[in-house]
Amino acid sequence: MTAKPTVAIIGLGLIGGSLGQALRRSKRYRVIGFSRRPVTLRNAKRLGAVDQTFTRLDDLHSAQIVVLATPVDRIIPTVKKILPHLRPGTYLTDVGSVKGTLVPSIFRLLKGRSIHWVGGHPLAGSHKTGVKAARSDLFQKATCVLVPATKASLKPILALWNAVGARPLILSARDHDAAVAITSHLPHVLAHALVQLVAAHPDQVLLKKMVAGSFRDVTRIASSDPELWAEIFRANAPQLRRAIQLFRRQLVRLEQTLERPSLRPLLKRSQQFRSPLFHGI
Repeated sequence: MTAKPTVAIIGLGLIGGSLGQALRRSKRYRVIGFSRRPVTLRNAKRLGAVDQTFTRLDDLHSAQIVVLATPVDRIIPTVKKILPHLRPGTYLTDVGSVKGTLVPSIFRLLKGRSIHWVGGHPLAGSHKTGVKAARSDLFQKATCVLVPATKASLKPILALWNAVGARPLILSARDHDAAVAITSHLPHVLAHALVQLVAAHPDQVLLKKMVAGSFRDVTRIASSDPELWAEIFRANAPQLRRAIQLFRRQLVRLEQTLERPSLRPLLKRSQQFRSPLFHGI
């Protein structure tokens, strides 16, 4: 019987923990987990996110695939640290939400080495953090963007994401970063801006009493990890700045139609465009 391929996950938070649970549920992989915090390793094992936990990087030698599920600013330092411990032919991937800053750096680090790298970004998550928030179904029907170095490096990573129910989408780093600036990073900026508007308002006490479902729904993601999202904003700042500029134009356009007959058709177009995206939810 052929042995299951071993996947090593470095970083056992929400994404890393959920990926481990989903891979183990697929019964196609053996999963080993790495974390600097013993309590995280204990929780990951207890919650079924890994088959085994390790703290020594030498143990990475047993893995055919290594997934970097660390914050964006830790990906490059982590690659530098683990490279001497990877065996030739290892497939290396990540789950970071910004790709443009990673691609050239990782290409330089891997030059002359027989390590295959594919950038990855599953479009799934939650405002909750940590392995205790992990869910084995997190990636079901979720898009996972892949940024391959070569076509030869793609097959095992495609198989990994297919195994957890994701829908892989192959893009360039530039196209990925421009898209997520609008669809993912900008909504976080807007949520924080709306919270700050209320927090700085002269009638803050009254407004806090008046917040309701719409405010809750729109600002939910402002409860996400501030350190994580500050780094994402910084890493994708050029594309995010462009997205903010485009949104500002749409906001002005909407402001200018508030008392015009064109307001209702504008809102109707928004409704008709959004509803199919989320099946009316």
